[in-house]
Amino acid sequence: LFPSSQSGNSFHVFDQGQFAKEVLPKYFKHNNMASFVRQLNMYGFRKVVHIEQGGLVKPEKDDTEFQHPYFIRGQEHLLENIKRKVTSVS
Repeated sequence: LFPSSQSGNSFHVFDQGQFAKEVLPKYFKHNNMASFVRQLNMYGFRKVVHIEQGGLVKPEKDDTEFQHPYFIRGQEHLLENIKRKVTSVS
């Protein structure tokens, strides 16, 4: 993936078009960014929204940042805690 944040608790996708075209097909059967984001969400990753973006205005840059409480640089032992969320049927 693209470089992590300076704090080491997130990762960035700086160019979604290039990422979908060049990186996704190497690891998935698709090149659909929305499907990749849906998969991230199923594993508990969340998009980081910075206060200056306000969450309502589309950022000028094509930079998307994702974080997960167990995705921390240098803490590989925590990765085993990242699991797909189970949906309960009522």
